[in-house]
Amino acid sequence: MGGDVERRRFRRAAVAVDVAIRPQEAGAARESAVTGAVKDISLAGVYCYAPSPCPLKPGAAVVCEVTVPVEHTRQFPFSRILSRGWVVRVEPVPTGRREHDLPPGDARVGIAVAFTPDVKAFGTV
Repeated sequence: MGGDVERRRFRRAAVAVDVAIRPQEAGAARESAVTGAVKDISLAGVYCYAPSPCPLKPGAAVVCEVTVPVEHTRQFPFSRILSRGWVVRVEPVPTGRREHDLPPGDARVGIAVAFTPDVKAFGTV
């Protein structure tokens, strides 16, 4: 069997930064934003961990804002990303004893968001 073919258009970066995801509907206030910790990000989308329960559902139109501190711009060449997009999936994150599991009692969900092609990346280095 041959190797897996990389289908992603953009390289992903694993950076430890915060993301704010809010519903795109008119009148959605900043207070309704879900905040989480980025696992990885590219110009095509973001995968993050957020507290459970999560009000976002797959297919929901959202606006994402990611601010990348200067010390991480070597890993990801932008200081800020602002984009519309949609929620691709929301899934429970395992807790337990395995190496990559969260500590027991730390209920979180993984949220995958795909960005629309008009993604805005600010502060290119």
